[in-house]
Amino acid sequence: MRYILLFAIHLYWLLIPKNKRKRCLFKETCSKYVYRITRQQGLHAGIKALKDRKKKCRPGYYYINENAVRMADCSIVPAEILNKKIC
Repeated sequence: MRYILLFAIHLYWLLIPKNKRKRCLFKETCSKYVYRITRQQGLHAGIKALKDRKKKCRPGYYYINENAVRMADCSIVPAEILNKKIC
């Protein structure tokens, strides 16, 4: 079953050009993160990773200071895992 999610992510990568995708707030993009988790841990973990990342994603983040960002789900993320091009 995990291959269905992996295939869907591959289709996303093939059909949507990089310049048309939203810029990801994280260094490891959401699709790459979910792909990695799904390959390593299976479908259930991949879906959970997708839900968790979606909750954290914008809109709704703001900078606490140069070392941390508060995400939309109120969790605090260290700045070193964020994409510097966005911040």
